[in-house]
Amino acid sequence: MKSDSSKPRCPGQDMRFWKPEDIFTLDCPHCGNEIEFWKDEPFLICKKCGKEIKNPRIDLGCAKWCKFADKCLGRTSSDESASPVIEKVKALLSSQFKLDADAMRELEKACKLADDVLGGTSCDPCVVKTSLVIIFFSKDGKKYNDRVSEILANAGISSDQQEKIIAIVKAIISGADYDSEEFRAIKKVLEP
Repeated sequence: MKSDSSKPRCPGQDMRFWKPEDIFTLDCPHCGNEIEFWKDEPFLICKKCGKEIKNPRIDLGCAKWCKFADKCLGRTSSDESASPVIEKVKALLSSQFKLDADAMRELEKACKLADDVLGGTSCDPCVVKTSLVIIFFSKDGKKYNDRVSEILANAGISSDQQEKIIAIVKAIISGADYDSEEFRAIKKVLEP
């Protein structure tokens, strides 16, 4: 993967500006299990009890002014409780499948690179980033899983977007081609 650091990226997600307190732990209110939050994670699924835990420190104030808020959040920017769809998909997949720390770092790098690749395109960022998340969770011999449709629906992704995501993921995993701008963007992100 190559990165173009000359293009702007979302300042709230740029880790260069993070402080130590932007990563913190709290106890699950349901079972007491310790949960580590990063400041940009709107919620996590507790690995012990499986309940959804909201990040008490999340600040999505950017949704009020960012022109990409609806695509990033997957809901209207006026919705105060909106959480990024991509984060919800990651959390739902993490509750069922394991990604080691190195793979998770690679996924985060790929999502940041996708921000650079998406600039100036008409790609749907939700389709691109969600496809990347599923692709990373499918690596290391894990096969594409039909439960992904259920996870996408639970994350609030539209049926039209679900169809595109599933087609792209199947094409990438099988090494086939797929005619869409989002597919080409993902190939660009994944190239060495």
